[in-house]
Amino acid sequence: MYLYLVRHGQSTGNERQLFFGVRDYPLTELGREQARQAADKLNEVEFARCVASPLSRAWDTAMICTEGRFVVPEACPALREQDMGELEGLTWGAAEARFGDHIGVLLSDWFHTTPSGGESPQQMMERVGGCVDELIRRGEDTLVVAHNGSLSLILHHLGLAGEQDLLRPDWFFRHGTYSAIRVDKAGAELVCFNR
Repeated sequence: MYLYLVRHGQSTGNERQLFFGVRDYPLTELGREQARQAADKLNEVEFARCVASPLSRAWDTAMICTEGRFVVPEACPALREQDMGELEGLTWGAAEARFGDHIGVLLSDWFHTTPSGGESPQQMMERVGGCVDELIRRGEDTLVVAHNGSLSLILHHLGLAGEQDLLRPDWFFRHGTYSAIRVDKAGAELVCFNR
């Protein structure tokens, strides 16, 4: 089976360079165009199912990516982005002014750092990992539309990325692309990344 991973298009939160996870910022016009770019690239693959984070930036991307297919996206709350707690909605500058060194630690060692008042990476890993395990049990080629954090944890859960890889610039899921993972009895293989 294959998992096709798509990060949502640019949201107004991305555009404004905010810290956010569970705040629901909609797609920008550029974000809608990026979702269409991902949909065009996905024309080369078939999938039987689509699951998506219910946050509008991911949900709307999933709707665009499934247009013209006999696949209806299913909301999967386990795929939502990390709750950034007290950082939600702050600009990078405001976050550094308020939390100081904690921001640098968060960015350099994300997997072991919990945002103040937010969700720990381990809690997020449990919910994302449970979702992935269920998708694999079902065995259907599936489009997964979510966020950089949750998509990165899918790679980690399947043994395709280490803790040190998470949040590295070259491991960020780019808008307007898809990545593919082949899963079989032997394990998981990253077939393409940001195609």
